[in-house]
Amino acid sequence: MINSACLDFLATITLESSESDVEHKVIVPLLHLLGYSNEDWQTQVGIGSSKIDFLISFKATQGYSSAYLVIETKAPKKNLENCVWQINEYMRQTEAVLGLLTNGYTFYLLCNHQGKILKIAEYSQSDLSLNPAIENHLLYTVLSKKALLIFSKEMRRNQLSIKTKFLSIISKALLGKDKAKLLIGEENFEPDTGRDLSKSPIQSKTSEKAMIITVFNNKGGVGKTTTTINLAAALSKLGKRVLLIDVDPQANLTMGLGIDPLDDVEKQGKKDISHLLVEPRVSLEQVIIKKRWDDISLDIVPSHIRLSDMEATLMTTPDIDRVLAKKTKKYVDEYDYILIDPPPSFGKANSIALMASSGVLIPTQLSSYPIRALEYVVARAIATNEVKEGTLPILGIAVSMYNRTATRVSLEMIEQLTNILQKVPGAAGVEIYPESTWIPNLSIISTIPNKGYPICFAEFDQDLDRREKEAAQDAFYSYLNLAKHLISTTSRKE
Repeated sequence: MINSACLDFLATITLESSESDVEHKVIVPLLHLLGYSNEDWQTQVGIGSSKIDFLISFKATQGYSSAYLVIETKAPKKNLENCVWQINEYMRQTEAVLGLLTNGYTFYLLCNHQGKILKIAEYSQSDLSLNPAIENHLLYTVLSKKALLIFSKEMRRNQLSIKTKFLSIISKALLGKDKAKLLIGEENFEPDTGRDLSKSPIQSKTSEKAMIITVFNNKGGVGKTTTTINLAAALSKLGKRVLLIDVDPQANLTMGLGIDPLDDVEKQGKKDISHLLVEPRVSLEQVIIKKRWDDISLDIVPSHIRLSDMEATLMTTPDIDRVLAKKTKKYVDEYDYILIDPPPSFGKANSIALMASSGVLIPTQLSSYPIRALEYVVARAIATNEVKEGTLPILGIAVSMYNRTATRVSLEMIEQLTNILQKVPGAAGVEIYPESTWIPNLSIISTIPNKGYPICFAEFDQDLDRREKEAAQDAFYSYLNLAKHLISTTSRKE
């Protein structure tokens, strides 16, 4: 039996260790523990202008070698979340089945199915060291030379079908059945042979009806639309079905997701939010545009600048405040979350959005003017709650454009924000979301909307350099935390 004492080499890594230390003091001993000899792997393998730290291959059909495992190491001080794009790229280019990314303290296990890379497990040093029999650990089961030999043998028999079966088993063990089906496909999923070995950390929404959320702030420049776009992408990444509705005449959300209101909507004879609001016969499904970026799928109701000239029409249309609520009602079973992006104002479009919603999320920047404006935003949401059917809870305040270096100023702003909330009747219990969900003020966040994709898709953009891709993943990690917290919050509200 290989016991945990064999992993004592993990203790040789400190925060002062280098990337080279992780390679020689962690990866090499780990590979030996997994049954590999020095001849089984290659180091610093050139791929384009980059080099893969470790590559393990196997003999595929007709004697050709094929990549099995790519290992990328980082220094212990490096945040792995910012480096996932790099190993994803290596795995796609080599068509490697598995990937391991580590800084010596944390270990990410990834798998590749038809170019789709998914992080399927995360382990800390203690997760590995405390396991009394490392050969019983899933990491060992998947990455060991024994697993490679079995995989190689079966691949020679039937390369495609066995790969799918193998990934199905891994995905089910590490992700749970539902997410495994999303990764592998319903038609390739292996039937149940026993209990699931683990559960996905974020379970599918159990409620039958979508949570309709207006991301609301009358103050411009606080990251409202950018937050809406990337929160939606994060929810989709977590397996949620998401619809976005753009009711802002500026159509920033629409264009930020790669849809041109003129070329892609008007010239194509398609309908937009203005038709949905004022034409009784236009249904929601007639205006939806579906978009996909890798594993992110979003449905979008686009906006158009013509909406800015329709305030008088909206004011005179009978029961206009409830028109969006009525038209989304038939489709709430088809989504987990519907996010509405209204204009930064207190106009009729905002009333329509709030009346259709089952919750309000308020984004803000931690600076004086946006915080002072929140008093009116909160009061407007509370006032709407008093006249609409059903409740309209304020789900919380999400911080965007956060300056990580100005911690003292941020604490002062949080205190000021708390004082404001206590003064607004009915707002004392409104939650300020935790710091892990705060979106950092990074230049890449303001750059990406011009490219027409959610920030998580930046890893595929060959026009971005390494620094920009790391910054994009850094930002998206915060959006993922925001999405997880929102899921937790809305689950409690049901």
